[in-house]
Amino acid sequence: MPCSPSLRCLMFAVMAGACTAQAAARQEPHLRHRLFAYWGYNRAQFSRSDIHFSGAGYAFTLYDVAAKDRPEPFTFSGYFKPKNIWIPQYNYRIGWFPNDHWSFSLGLDHMKYVMLKDRTVSIQGTISPERSAAHAMANATAEVQLTPDFLSYEHTDGLNLLSVDADRYHLLWASANGNQALYLTEGVFAGAVIPRTDVRLFGDGLNNKFHLAGYGIGAQAGLFALAGDRVFLRAQLRGGFIDLPSVLTTGKESERASQHFWFLEESLVVGVLIGRGE
Repeated sequence: MPCSPSLRCLMFAVMAGACTAQAAARQEPHLRHRLFAYWGYNRAQFSRSDIHFSGAGYAFTLYDVAAKDRPEPFTFSGYFKPKNIWIPQYNYRIGWFPNDHWSFSLGLDHMKYVMLKDRTVSIQGTISPERSAAHAMANATAEVQLTPDFLSYEHTDGLNLLSVDADRYHLLWASANGNQALYLTEGVFAGAVIPRTDVRLFGDGLNNKFHLAGYGIGAQAGLFALAGDRVFLRAQLRGGFIDLPSVLTTGKESERASQHFWFLEESLVVGVLIGRGE
């Protein structure tokens, strides 16, 4: 039997009321005005780089030098025992949500950069016989093998990027109570690179002190999963450019290296939200 206009109006009102009640019952997650902190680990890849070395008795450039990261083999105690957590390639960060869609943060990415040894690369420049009789050259171009007696070069304690990040959050899904949610994030970063570089050049060198050697800039994207009202997981892909015009080498003040390269970093972190959303 067809419904009368008054009955249709009543049915519509009941359905609308039910939808309104359901919407009122669903709580969107609130990030705004909350602090956060996280800790996690990373892997990284680096483009080839030209590295220039200068000092007493030498000034030369190595071309297309390859490097890789140095992840710690995974063991539970190696990654989660408090005294060992500073050994792997790690990330930590603190930040604040001014609203539900943006965060600003300060943190450190501890990557490791290791020059690949025993590769043959092009070299151009000058090395005096007094500095190295085996590798002496006078304003020439040649090939050289990166053996330990010539060069060992790594930022393994580490390639430390201290950056300020700005990230945008796009809500993909949220549970009815708002305690679980999934966001797509993208952002930008910029900051100082403070490596501790371990160098042996012509057999001379040391594991240097931490030193402000340059800067890094770039962009990032990832997934932010709110696992509870106060716990989250974040998986992120981060890429950018690092310029290091002042790298410490042999320990002598006048002896430095310089290089620049592109990098790609993958990280997985766990964090906590502090305070309550408003």
